[in-house]
Order: sequence, then C-alpha cells, then structure tokens
Amino acid sequence: NNETYKALFDEAYPNIPIEERYTKLYGALAIAAYERTVVASEAPFQKWLQGEDGALTETEKQGAILFFGKGKCYMCHSGPALSGMEFHALGMNDLGSSEVHGSIDEATKKGRGGFTKNPEDDYAFKTPTLYNLKDVHFLGHGGSFTSVKEIIIYKNNAIIENNEVVLSNISSQFKPLGLTDIEINQLTVFVENALYDDNLERYVPESLPTGQCFPNADAQAKEDTGCN
Repeated sequence: NNETYKALFDEAYPNIPIEERYTKLYGALAIAAYERTVVASEAPFQKWLQGEDGALTETEKQGAILFFGKGKCYMCHSGPALSGMEFHALGMNDLGSSEVHGSIDEATKKGRGGFTKNPEDDYAFKTPTLYNLKDVHFLGHGGSFTSVKEIIIYKNNAIIENNEVVLSNISSQFKPLGLTDIEINQLTVFVENALYDDNLERYVPESLPTGQCFPNADAQAKEDTGCN
C-alpha cells in the first residue's frame, strides 16, 4: 500500500497490467535488478584495467601474473566478477562447525548433486567471485577456511580434506600448482588487496520509501538504532 513504491513500480513496469504489477514476482525482479548493480567496480585491479598504471603495487602485479599464469586461477575465476558459471568439486569440508545451527541435510552437503540428483554432480559447487574477500573469515562452501591464503595453500597442495567426496568427482582443475611460499604470498596480496573495493558504502541508500532502517527494514531496528 506504499504509494511511493507503487509510483516506482509504475515507472519500472509501465507495460505490465496493474493486477500483476504490484506482486511478489515483480518485487523479486526489481530486487534482482538492483542487486545486479551492487558490485565491486573500484578495486585497484579494475582501475588498473581502466588505464591507471599506478593502481597496483609491484607485489600485486606479480600476484596478477601468477593468477593468469602459473596459478591458473583464471581457468575457473573468469569474467567481470572473476567467478564463473561452472561447478567444481574441490573436496572441501561441508558445513558442520559448532557455529552452524541445526543439522545440514544431505542435499545441501552434495551441492549441485543435491539439486540435480546426478551422482556425478555430488559435492560440486559454483565458482564464487573473488572480489572483497579480505574481511571474510569463512571461506570454502563449508566455511572450513579462515583466510584467502589458506584457500590458496589448499589449492596449491591439491589434497582433499573431505573423504566423503568421490575422487572421480574431483575437478580436473584441482591439481598441485607448485607455487613457492613467496608466490603464495604474492597471489594472496593480489586477491586480498588488488581485488578489494573499499567504497561499497556508496551503495547504501540515504533513506527508504518505507521510512524504515537500512539494512534491517523493520520497526524494531528503527527504535533500536534511532535511524530515519
């Protein structure tokens, strides 16, 4: 019943019949359209690609050379987001730490296989983006790694940690890389720093049409934080 949102929907979906326009479907489409714009776009590596020669340090440049060379990271992490549309089984542990509330069902554990019901897809997970990982301390689909460096070391050694994963399902890309300690550090610096956009606050809206708080748009958050 929010008139401001209705006006925005009228502008966004002028060709959709009124009886369909203000529905969960078009609400979801609007949210999806917005989320596609909330991306890292001012990271040093992105600035370097746009012609800013001084955007990367020498260590970051060496890390980039490894990323697109010896480290073979680009074979999975490609495209604008350095992610990918493929699914890979890397033998990582599942969700199951004491910080996880409730049990994890088998379908969730099996990743892509839990959805397709094809045993060949078991324990395969989609390649994630590599932007803005410096502050993340739960990495891998099961959160079994606490830093970017741990992930790089894991992939460099290519020894699976989850014995439930059938070896025949392991990605063909999961092979020892032969990176030295110095190269691992250079690659880590590239991923953590060169791929870090430190100004994502620019996407935070000044206010919401509802008058509620962001990102917790509810009355209690408004009372607790005194926002809006």
